[in-house]
Amino acid sequence: MAQSIGYFQFDNLVKGRVGFVFLNFGVETHTVYPHIFKMHLESRKLELPQGDLKTATMEDILLAMSHYPKDTAVIVLCQDGKKSAEVAEGLEKAGYHNTYFIKGGWDQILMERA
Repeated sequence: MAQSIGYFQFDNLVKGRVGFVFLNFGVETHTVYPHIFKMHLESRKLELPQGDLKTATMEDILLAMSHYPKDTAVIVLCQDGKKSAEVAEGLEKAGYHNTYFIKGGWDQILMERA
């Protein structure tokens, strides 16, 4: 089972500028992290050879991730946490054991930081 983190862990990773590959399924993170967004989060996003991450299949994601070592830290984020949990599970099954999803997604982050 994939590992989850919450707002405080994610916030510490972002503000500490810890290196990770960021799989962002369409969440507007720049609203909470306006200064860090361009410097850190935007530069960490997983880039697909073609297409958008929101419409990507697991095969597309695994192909894009094949350029990274299996021990690369990966953070997966979606709006409600469901898609990110599924993708994190798929990555873990493929051997990426340093993969985390944000439990409850962006909705939970917004609630916890209030």
